[in-house]
Amino acid sequence: MDIYYKKIGEGFPVVLLHGNGEDHHIFDETAKILSATYQVIMIDSRYHGLSIHEGELSYQCMCQDVMKTIDELHITAYDVIGFSDGGIVALLLGMQDQRLKHIVTMGANTQPQMIKGIYRLQLYLSLVCLLPFCLYNQQARLKYKLVKLMLREPRLSYDDLKMIHVPVLVLAGEYDMIKEEDTRRIADALPYGIVKIVKQGNHFLLRDMFQQTMKEIELFLKVCHQEENI
Repeated sequence: MDIYYKKIGEGFPVVLLHGNGEDHHIFDETAKILSATYQVIMIDSRYHGLSIHEGELSYQCMCQDVMKTIDELHITAYDVIGFSDGGIVALLLGMQDQRLKHIVTMGANTQPQMIKGIYRLQLYLSLVCLLPFCLYNQQARLKYKLVKLMLREPRLSYDDLKMIHVPVLVLAGEYDMIKEEDTRRIADALPYGIVKIVKQGNHFLLRDMFQQTMKEIELFLKVCHQEENI
């Protein structure tokens, strides 16, 4: 496999998927807590961290990479916690992989235009600023590629989300870079969706609102697994 992953803990598998331009280390503290109860699998997405930096770059390709990793680990059932780009991939997995049992998304969006205007403008400006450096700097070329992904994808409809027939916790900050309308419509479209807007929170919930966000995640997973064991 060309996709890097790290496993810690024992129990039901929980896959952690990071956001754009990050790697699995954003979940270091999360993994420490969850590994007391679950087997935690932290994955570096394609073009990130220690995973392969070549080939197609799309959320669907990332989704396929996760499914191949699950195949390699011979896992028959698992949960996913995805942040930002990882949250988008988590929704795609929910539509395609019957082994996935529960999903937590944080700061996911259905369309590029669901990123608030000021943040989209910042992304476009970053492309303009990066362009001259792309001629000779590999890191600039990578950053340019990753920013373009956010401005090009995802292309999900709310009808698409009706295909996800597992419990989903949809998290976002009160001051998220994603429009609250999109967050709420994602949850409404999901047959078993629950929305939680974290007061005073921004896009980076696990960085800036760690305790409150972890409390929501742990409670959701605990309830889901308790109900399955009844």
